[in-house]
Amino acid sequence: MRLILWLGLVMTVTVAVIVSIGRSPALDGPQSPGPDRPLRVGYAIEAPYAFRDPGGGLQGEAVDMMRAALRRIGRPEPVWIHAEFGALMHELDMGRIDAIASGLFITPERAARLAFSRPTAAVQPGLLVAAGNPLGLHSLADVVGDARTRLCVLEQSVEQDMARRAGLPDSRLRTRTSAAGCLTELQQGAVQAMMLSVPSLRWMVRQLEQQARSISQARAQPLPELAQPFWVSSGPDGAAIGYPALAFRRGDRLRDEIDAALAAYIGSPEHLQRVSVYGFDEGLIAPVRGEPLAGLRGTATR
Repeated sequence: MRLILWLGLVMTVTVAVIVSIGRSPALDGPQSPGPDRPLRVGYAIEAPYAFRDPGGGLQGEAVDMMRAALRRIGRPEPVWIHAEFGALMHELDMGRIDAIASGLFITPERAARLAFSRPTAAVQPGLLVAAGNPLGLHSLADVVGDARTRLCVLEQSVEQDMARRAGLPDSRLRTRTSAAGCLTELQQGAVQAMMLSVPSLRWMVRQLEQQARSISQARAQPLPELAQPFWVSSGPDGAAIGYPALAFRRGDRLRDEIDAALAAYIGSPEHLQRVSVYGFDEGLIAPVRGEPLAGLRGTATR
């Protein structure tokens, strides 16, 4: 009898220890890191929102927004954790990162899953095509209606959803995990267009132009260009506006602290000067200056 009681006590203690060891903050609900512990911030490489400079440093509009907000609430430089774009929300859900700073755009579906900060800019989607736009692509309707056209978008991006909603069959829709992958597809002729936010495409074109200046004219190839104009649907009323923002787990109080810091920073001279190097001018910032998430409608791309 004593042996049975002793074995029962041992098993009870063992189970209690296993449970206590196995518990994780992610399972206990959102946990804000303490003020002295650096935030773990996830990002995916997509200039100009997040990218590595020639020296290996992490730069970009979303990276700068997170850094500026953290400085204003007295937090240290975060620990930056790289992930593929399509994996960022999963990493946040699993508790392996505390926030996302990668130009993630607000959509109703994502807002039901994540806690977004106020938007940091208002941008439109753009279309990158071969030099001279030989197929005359100026809208998603043009892409859908031309059987010769294959389109590349980021995997699990809202551009992918937009293309599908417009009626583009999956047989003509390529997805890649990075913008660089889509650009390679375009340059090799595997696709005839790629769709991404205008600041991202402008940045890519600028980098291509810099590379072209470094090689001889004889070796230079015609560079891809932005389709001008470009509408999501046919006609000048077919524009779509997208809102990039920082993202957190729902219920994380740190989101409110950072959002308050952003409210004072967005549109300030320091902010405008800083993001201008990434191609964000006042025209992209003015629509969101002083605007909380709840004040915006018609969220769109990425």
